[in-house]
Amino acid sequence: MRIEYQPPKKRQPVFALFKGLVRIFVRKVRVVVLGEELKEPCIYLSNHANKMGPMIYSMFFPVYHVKWGASQMLGNYSQRYKYLRDVLYIQKNGTGKKIASFRAFFEAFFSPFVYRGIKLLPTYTDGRLIRTVKKSADLLNMGISLMIFPENSDEGYKDELTSFFPGFYLAAWWYNKTHGADIPIRPVYYYKKRRIIAVGEVCRLSDFPAAKKDEVAAIFLNKVNELYHKIENGQIA
Repeated sequence: MRIEYQPPKKRQPVFALFKGLVRIFVRKVRVVVLGEELKEPCIYLSNHANKMGPMIYSMFFPVYHVKWGASQMLGNYSQRYKYLRDVLYIQKNGTGKKIASFRAFFEAFFSPFVYRGIKLLPTYTDGRLIRTVKKSADLLNMGISLMIFPENSDEGYKDELTSFFPGFYLAAWWYNKTHGADIPIRPVYYYKKRRIIAVGEVCRLSDFPAAKKDEVAAIFLNKVNELYHKIENGQIA
């Protein structure tokens, strides 16, 4: 018998304390919603906005949601340390090895509390991705929304995103197939300089019946970038 996936706990006292401390140093972020009001469940496709983006979404995004995140972030200390040092700091932020090692050494100790607090669902780059896809469908069926960061950030985090990985397509497709419902998908953009989170209008896979998964990824890449340009140009304020 298939065991239903259990989502992360909503109440996590350690993270609540940490988030309270972070609020002292972070100015409030406004959320601007285009089109219909936010409803659950939904898949939100968002920019990562570097290291603090997921935390900002956890603090200010008005819908309870679970985020996709690299599996190493929920691994053992060694896995967390290497991910922070080699991927986040050196590869994506261009930090020198000594400083990256110093930061990763300390952050890897308490990072599990943060990662669990922002409600991470681990993702994989191999066949285990199917676990993430199935668990995502379980969450959506429970009425819990997902936030996915599909951007390719191998060369660092950029304001205007360059490409999207299509993993989110599999999550939406599997949910549609197994639950007979066309899950809403919305683009989201957090712009740190203006302290704005913009949420775009609702789309569904059925809006692009002839598009393959890579084509759908490109469509949503453009939708997220459109939000960035509207904020930058003052159309969203």
